[in-house]
Amino acid sequence: MKRDSLIFAVILLLITIILLKATMAYPLRSKLFPLIALVTALILLIIQIIREVPALKEKEPVEKIKAKTFSSKNLAIWGWLASTLIMLWILGFMGTVVLLPFLYLRFHKESWLISIILPLGCGVFFYVLFALALSMPLYPGILFPKIFG
Repeated sequence: MKRDSLIFAVILLLITIILLKATMAYPLRSKLFPLIALVTALILLIIQIIREVPALKEKEPVEKIKAKTFSSKNLAIWGWLASTLIMLWILGFMGTVVLLPFLYLRFHKESWLISIILPLGCGVFFYVLFALALSMPLYPGILFPKIFG
């Protein structure tokens, strides 16, 4: 298992480096947020790889390999990931930031008050941070430009 973790971390590191190189071609305002996120991910991945290498050298006890089953929990995780990507594409960043937490909280039977207040708080926080404070254009999605012109 330790080897799998190291391989996964190295693959993520390579993807992060590729994305970082692609981001450098953007204008400064467009690349500010991806640079912050990618540099943070790069630092954390390097730390993780440094932690994984010594653990790989230690002899690990022989474990019985459990048969991997595709549980309903895995299906739910993949469903939320896929729905996040679809929502980002169709509704854009702000629509997803508000609607996704609302749907998640309602799916897990949280109260209506929490299900409304938290997503609205997320929407306000991200709008103030990115649109107002950083003056970053947020991805509008394909639906909102067609509705609002």
